[in-house]
Amino acid sequence: MLQMGRKHRYCSRKRHWTCINRLFKTHATRNRCVSVGECCFEIKRNALNALIGYAQHDGNELCGVVTGSQIGENKFRISKVSPPCVIKNGHYGCKLDATQGNKFIKQDYELSGQTRFYIGEWHTHPEQNPHPSQTDYASIIKSFASAQLSVPLLIMIIVGTEHIFFNVYDGGLFKEIEPVIVE
Repeated sequence: MLQMGRKHRYCSRKRHWTCINRLFKTHATRNRCVSVGECCFEIKRNALNALIGYAQHDGNELCGVVTGSQIGENKFRISKVSPPCVIKNGHYGCKLDATQGNKFIKQDYELSGQTRFYIGEWHTHPEQNPHPSQTDYASIIKSFASAQLSVPLLIMIIVGTEHIFFNVYDGGLFKEIEPVIVE
């Protein structure tokens, strides 16, 4: 059972996110896509390779955060994925460590010259072709509602043993996406 969004219960999430989001506020644009379907997505090859390396062939689920940037009015780039940020995990579930995730987000924000920010979360499933469970959907909805996002969407990535599932949520609609790989 994935509990990515449940991190609020186990830490002072508002304290962590508020500090980081104050930094983003002056630098990030919150352009609203007319529809998630009208948005384009890219993923950097190094981020994709990192996700492939975290595939759960055996053992417990892993989870982490995703950073990226808005590179056009309706264009977003997935730039980096954190190493696993796990408080507790099992074969079919993972609790994200918000403290580790926030540290990664803040470091990447500063390293990027304040152009990359939190845009989503990733986790693994022990199956070839992963698809979100109801718990996965509920977790992203909860994270979207509680986070002060720099962009009006949240990306959910599920790493399977052979394929990776990409989904984006805009507060009303989930849409499966196929990001273009860029160097």
